[in-house]
Amino acid sequence: MANDNRELNPGNGTLQSGDISDEVVSQVGKAAIQILRLRQSVEANMATAQTDAERDSLNDELGVAAVQVIGEQGLTVDEYNEVIAAAQSDPDLEERVLVACRSL
Repeated sequence: MANDNRELNPGNGTLQSGDISDEVVSQVGKAAIQILRLRQSVEANMATAQTDAERDSLNDELGVAAVQVIGEQGLTVDEYNEVIAAAQSDPDLEERVLVACRSL
């Protein structure tokens, strides 16, 4: 995400819906759906994991895959997390992200 796509709200340092471009919201939505699908796949495998080591390995694989998915959308993990965190406290941004997720 390029810095010119969104700016931090100078008043309180948190992102709000108007601070984030439609392109970035779309990127976050695409990544979120892909990560959800990855998690669902890993959860199915977790049910058959025999040991803590197997479960840890699956969690590690999920983390690596999630970072890759986020990067493929042109975002850093910090940018992705920042938008997701902002959406949790901003209903307008949350709705925009959800609409982006549903459009896939």
